[in-house]
Amino acid sequence: MSKVDGGRRAFLRGAYLTREGRAEEKNRQNPLGPLPPWHQGLELAAECVGCTQPCVASCEPGIIRIHPQNHDHAGIPYLDFTTAGCTFCQACVEACPIEINVGDRTTPRIGTATLNRNSCIAWQDIICMSCSNACDDKAITTTYQRRAQVDAATCTGCGKCVAVCPVDALSIV
Repeated sequence: MSKVDGGRRAFLRGAYLTREGRAEEKNRQNPLGPLPPWHQGLELAAECVGCTQPCVASCEPGIIRIHPQNHDHAGIPYLDFTTAGCTFCQACVEACPIEINVGDRTTPRIGTATLNRNSCIAWQDIICMSCSNACDDKAITTTYQRRAQVDAATCTGCGKCVAVCPVDALSIV
C-alpha cells in the first residue's frame, strides 16, 4: 500500500494558503526531535506504531515523547530537550521490545548542537556560560568575551545545552 502524499492533501485543503498553515504543515511532516540514541538508523515505523512504548516510562530524564496521531511520524518516539538532556543510561534500550545491539557503544551520537549566534546572548556581549557549563563532553567552549562555540567533532548531541539555554539559541541537528 502506498503512502498518501500529505503535502498534496494539505494543498487541496487550502493549508498552504496562509503562513501559519504552511508552518503547521511543515511541522506535521518533519520529526519533532531526534530518535532516542540507540534507535538511530532503525526502521521504527513498523516497530513502534502500535507498541505500548515502554521507552517513555523508562526514560530517567523524561525526554522521550511520542509523535501525536495527526503527525506524519505518529507513534514514533523522539527526544524532547526542552527540560533535560540525554544521560545515555540505556534504560530505553532495556525497555524496548526491539532487539537492539548496543555493543561497545557507550555514547552514541544523537546529532550535533547548532548555535544560533543571532539569538545567543553571549554573542550580544552578555556574559552567559549556561551551555558550556552543562556540556559534560566539553564540546561547547567559550572564546573572546565568553562567546560560545560548538566543536562538532566532540558533540554527542545529548541536548543538555538545549535544556539550559535561557534564549533557546541551541538546537540538535
